[in-house]
Amino acid sequence: MDKLVLSFNDIPLILVIFQSLLFSILLLTANLGRRQANFFLAMFLLAIGLDAFDSLIYWSPSIKVAYLDGAVHIFYWLKFSVYLAAPMLFFYVKSMIDPDFKLHWRYAIHLLPLLLFPLFIIGLYTSLTPEERVLGITQFGLLYKEPVFQMHLWMRHFLYVGYGIGCFYLLFQYKNRLKQHYSNIENIDMFWLQMLIGGFLMIWVWVFISYLLTLLNASQWIGNLIGISGNVFSFVFVNALVLYSMAHSTIGYRRVMTEEEKSDAPEPEKYDPLIMTKLNQLMKDKELYLDPEFTLEQLAEVSEIPLRKISAAINRDAGQNFFDYINFHRVQKAAYILASRNGKTSMLDVMADAGFNSKSTFYRAFKKFLHMTPTDYVDQLSRKN
Repeated sequence: MDKLVLSFNDIPLILVIFQSLLFSILLLTANLGRRQANFFLAMFLLAIGLDAFDSLIYWSPSIKVAYLDGAVHIFYWLKFSVYLAAPMLFFYVKSMIDPDFKLHWRYAIHLLPLLLFPLFIIGLYTSLTPEERVLGITQFGLLYKEPVFQMHLWMRHFLYVGYGIGCFYLLFQYKNRLKQHYSNIENIDMFWLQMLIGGFLMIWVWVFISYLLTLLNASQWIGNLIGISGNVFSFVFVNALVLYSMAHSTIGYRRVMTEEEKSDAPEPEKYDPLIMTKLNQLMKDKELYLDPEFTLEQLAEVSEIPLRKISAAINRDAGQNFFDYINFHRVQKAAYILASRNGKTSMLDVMADAGFNSKSTFYRAFKKFLHMTPTDYVDQLSRKN
């Protein structure tokens, strides 16, 4: 057997492979957090590990010679990993933001590229002679000339980047739905999930740039540098993904009505323009917004108006979601407190007395509705006096 010699560039890939395998087993066996989300994350990590293994065996000559001499098919069949990784990340995000998420037949479309992968293999094998299949293991330029393989490479990059963007869109939709139901979303920590999706998306875009540079016949060392750095980033984010997911495995994401559920619900009754008048009067008389955790469901209970009608009225008449509607009243209250106390109360006390329990939300809302910071507002009051 030939002596195995690993280069520095192989080390990040080897670490990604073993860590992905180890963490996949851990997620599948540990009784921690949501089992469905853990399953999707485990499958995603396993696919990432297989993708790293595919890169390692292709670009490491010593591994080819020492262990895979004659194993032609593994160099082609392992390329299915991207068709598994991308949808598994999508399902993982779905299951994290929706505790009731269950796989439905309509989600089968996400697995369609994976199911069609054997057709890619058939097409590639048909276009290559047996001798060319062997040569393709060491001569990547030979594969580059094949339209079937080029189609796979474009599909690979579009899937990774497309699903990364799609996961961000899921979070964007979720945050918007939360704002239709809750007046405070600060305690729902989505930053870590955004950071990790963004990390992998950055890696995939980075590798895509490397591929484009290769197509454009740009400097080869730049493309290699981007590819190697992408491997290092993968190692970092595989660790971060698992550590953060375990640390946040018990996060209580709030359930909100999805668009599919809304479409199945009965049509609302005829719109009543007096609903908004009643809601505004309730806000004025009972100051319901002073409860930092006030929700749309509580408002429906107090007002005795169906939840869907309240949401429709706020969206239509106020041009706001529930989150902004409540925070608008809180800002008005805060402005009144600042004016009546002549700036003698600390800003944190004003914030709390107006119903805010987050300084960042308080300042953002104040600037959004009054177009100035609370400090600027106090200064303006002082100048008038």
